Amino acid sequence: MAKPPLSHFSPKFSNKAWADDDGYTSYFNCPYSEEVKKSPIGWKQWGRKRGLYSWAVENSLDKDLETAAGPIYQKICSYNELTNNERIIWSQFLLSQLIRTPTYMRYENRARELFGITEKPKHDRVGCRECGDLNFVANRDWCLLLAHEDDFFVRSDNPVFQTGFIELPDTCIFYPLTPKLCFVACSMPNDWDAFSNKPNETCGYQLAKGGAYFYNFHLAKAAGESLIISPKHDGIVAEGMYNDILGIYPQPPFSLHVLDSSNTENAFKSIRKIMSMTDGTEYPCWQPMELEPFYQKNNGTGTA
Repeated sequence: MAKPPLSHFSPKFSNKAWADDDGYTSYFNCPYSEEVKKSPIGWKQWGRKRGLYSWAVENSLDKDLETAAGPIYQKICSYNELTNNERIIWSQFLLSQLIRTPTYMRYENRARELFGITEKPKHDRVGCRECGDLNFVANRDWCLLLAHEDDFFVRSDNPVFQTGFIELPDTCIFYPLTPKLCFVACSMPNDWDAFSNKPNETCGYQLAKGGAYFYNFHLAKAAGESLIISPKHDGIVAEGMYNDILGIYPQPPFSLHVLDSSNTENAFKSIRKIMSMTDGTEYPCWQPMELEPFYQKNNGTGTA
């Protein structure tokens, strides 16, 4: 019987910017000592886990999504504006990235048990370009955050940081593209209509020294079990931060709950209940704090 695939929950093309010739430095929660440890790891060895999903899903992610998303990834990193169709594909990639991680699938499987759900999604982990939810990402204003020359962004095993339900205007999405560049789908005004809005052009903001560490704090806190950094960026600051906060409040699986706009507080409670029952931890209220709302300040390059 064939082995299940090594499921790539974070595609290799999206991770390689964090590697040097020998690979990455990984910080991870050791299951035996229950301590955070670090270790060198090869650039093809991180971002995968055997048997997360079937060969059909793994192949579909590659053929139907990543083949199209890879060039768009590079286009964004080169500071080029996307076409409307490319914005849809990129939005599909981000939402797929949110639901293909071990963390999300752990919560999803527990929710299935709790609520007796047996139905499988039609486009498992991949999504489709006709999905209306893509508008909640594609029709937000976007921006890019550039780290100070002395700073860097991390890549965690929950690569996308989502501050709330995508239907809510205040929500924003952060996704580091390289150690120096982070993509943001911004918060929008309260009267924002995701299905009719025409977003502004993408703009960029240069972060002050130390600014990237503020985002790294939230990215590391929302990790599942591990993160990677470039070996040249490892040091006392990294050790101090990741040893204390790695994975202490994993990325909430917001898409597991259908949002009722009349009572969003219950929706947040429902997600927190699923997380707490799965992990055996009583999680406090979800508070992205200073990260939300995050608005596009203007149409041009600036500082943040």
